[in-house]
Amino acid sequence: MSERTIPLCALALCALALRVPAARAQEVSADTLHVKQIAGQDVRELIGHVLLTQERTRVTCERALQYIAQGKFLLNGSVVVTDDSMTLRAPRGVYYRPERRAEGFDNVVLDDGTTRLTAAYGEYFAEERRAFFHTHVTVVDTSSVVTADTLLYWRMTRRSIALGHVVVRSPADRLTIAGGRLDHDAGRMYSRMTVSPVMVQIDSAGGGRFDTLQVRGIVLESFRDSTRRLIARDSVQLVRGDIAGTARYACFYTAGDSILLRSAPVIWYRDTQVSGDSVNVYLKKRKLDRLLVMGSAFAVSRSDSLHPERYDQIAGDRLTMLFGAAGLSRTDVEGRALSLYHLYDDTLANGLNRTSGDRIVMLFAGGKAETITVYGGVEGDYFPENMVRGKETDYALPGFAWRPNRPRLDN
Repeated sequence: MSERTIPLCALALCALALRVPAARAQEVSADTLHVKQIAGQDVRELIGHVLLTQERTRVTCERALQYIAQGKFLLNGSVVVTDDSMTLRAPRGVYYRPERRAEGFDNVVLDDGTTRLTAAYGEYFAEERRAFFHTHVTVVDTSSVVTADTLLYWRMTRRSIALGHVVVRSPADRLTIAGGRLDHDAGRMYSRMTVSPVMVQIDSAGGGRFDTLQVRGIVLESFRDSTRRLIARDSVQLVRGDIAGTARYACFYTAGDSILLRSAPVIWYRDTQVSGDSVNVYLKKRKLDRLLVMGSAFAVSRSDSLHPERYDQIAGDRLTMLFGAAGLSRTDVEGRALSLYHLYDDTLANGLNRTSGDRIVMLFAGGKAETITVYGGVEGDYFPENMVRGKETDYALPGFAWRPNRPRLDN
């Protein structure tokens, strides 16, 4: 490396050329200027209050090396890059004048007034108004905090793509969504998480206890417009307390305390399994309040722990299950209602009843059916134990299926 001393008159002319070229869209200034050669390249060393402006982009720092032929600036000390309302800060960086591109290293922060991004490395393209961040990326806006390995951000459209170990936390909804890729559109208030996504929501259950809702799917979509909701698509699994479910499509209204399951939905509540064309789950103060099954409604539960091969069943066009503090309190089946209920004398099996009608209402106490009332077009048959034993499946209602693949909460 060589350095040459510039005469005072030449230095004055050089400073003038740096500061006031009226026909050029860029300007460079500093307290002190040294001209050097590094590896055969002409280099200007700028020291103190370094300022570079190029069109709407402004760069400041404490020291810089300007590689004249390349149009590259190595920046050190309190680097600040501004572009309209966007500000990028870093301890050190590089500015490429031909591309209007800035790099920041170490503790990099980008702030555009609505979003704040931090990372170990950041890159900003002024012409395209987009940013690229990687390593320990964190994004904070008015409603959420996102962490990721890598992030692309477009300022004009307020779109971003986060990759790697992506986690979104929404304190207002007590929601956390994790996955491998997040596509976020702030303008549309829409997000899409893919690559093994999972959502977790934790609510207080009182008495120092907490209820955890966990949802999995191939795709999780979040809408934060007037109707805030989360949609899970394909291979959907949900678990919350005594409830579990599967479907191909699920919609969660985060403020409305309801869950809609469509396309082959199945719900498990304790030892009861419910299925139909569509299932709506309604909560009240985050507690299960009502379950509505529409179309090909079917509920099945193990009849007795001593007889695991026996299942009580009820089916119809529409099924409503009501819940209270002690659990299931009432089941109401309408439209071509059918029931199959096993009987016991104390603990001894004593055959079964099959009943049909326009409507069947079952009242429960302590988790067991206490009364069964059938309305309209009533028909019933009793089958004694000697006919039932060993042939339980022969008496199953049409559409009966016991599914062992109940989802479980991750540890």
